[in-house]
Amino acid sequence: MRNALSGLTEDQARSAPSASSMSLASLVNHLVDGLVATDGRIRGDNPRDADPVAAWQAGWRVEESETVADQLARLDAEAERFAATVHGEADLGRVVEISPGVAQWLDQGEPFTVRFLILHQIEEWARHAGHADIIRESIDGATADVLAQRTS
Repeated sequence: MRNALSGLTEDQARSAPSASSMSLASLVNHLVDGLVATDGRIRGDNPRDADPVAAWQAGWRVEESETVADQLARLDAEAERFAATVHGEADLGRVVEISPGVAQWLDQGEPFTVRFLILHQIEEWARHAGHADIIRESIDGATADVLAQRTS
């Protein structure tokens, strides 16, 4: 995500130049939301599960006052918090309670474990990294390989 946002203006980061309504800024907020929600589920204190549809929709929203720098700082902070939760988890096979409103989108036919939730985050990041590549290339033609060289 950091590479995809590299060198863009705030307006470019908020733009949705492809057929999708996604912007790079909204993707970052969605990833932050996913980390917060999954961290809360693993710790057993996720108030977002009361209305998961509203929480999911809000997770894509980019406030007018938010900057890319603010978003990336929040992403870094939540990623560190999530990593600490994962590192502190003694049993990756531990079953985690998932509300029916969330489980309907994640149903795998067996109990949800910490391991599943971690793997789901990896899957989400990989999927949205691909979206970010497409969005960035649509903005200015920059591709992931060139951006990676530019930011390393």
